Amino acid sequence: MKNIVIFLLTALFLTACGISDKLHTEQYKGKDILVGKGHRSDLEKKYYNEWFDANYRDYRPDMQIVNKLKRVVNDYNIVIVMGTWCPDSREQVPVLFKILDLAGYRQNPDIYFVPRQYKSYKPAKTYQIIRVPTVIVYRNGQEKGRIIEYPMKSVEADLLKILTTNQYRHELQNPQ
Repeated sequence: MKNIVIFLLTALFLTACGISDKLHTEQYKGKDILVGKGHRSDLEKKYYNEWFDANYRDYRPDMQIVNKLKRVVNDYNIVIVMGTWCPDSREQVPVLFKILDLAGYRQNPDIYFVPRQYKSYKPAKTYQIIRVPTVIVYRNGQEKGRIIEYPMKSVEADLLKILTTNQYRHELQNPQ
């Protein structure tokens, strides 16, 4: 019995400290929010799909930029750190997925859903997240750039600049 209590207390402590990244829900302002490593399909489920589908459907990207992305986007990996509680995440992440879909992106971005108090949450610390959403673009394991909270111009324009130049730096990033 003592071992069971110790195990349960340890599990509770690890979860409370944000050490586990197993997908689960937590309560924030009386609503379920996702926390942990997940997938796009988690955003397409009931409740989350209300804002995901609407923002995806309503966004009208610059198709000239999307067509340029088609040539290069599949050479990159993408990690998304977001909060389902966050208005910017709820706006920008569906837009990103629409652009990736239109550009023919064949990979599944890693998505880390963070709790409201995310600064001490392990994935947020690992990826040095200062605001959400953060979209991090990698090529061959090296970070090429990141969009932090909002795009500088548009999601598609910022993404193209990250993929095709070494000149993208978000205004919220620390100076090098």
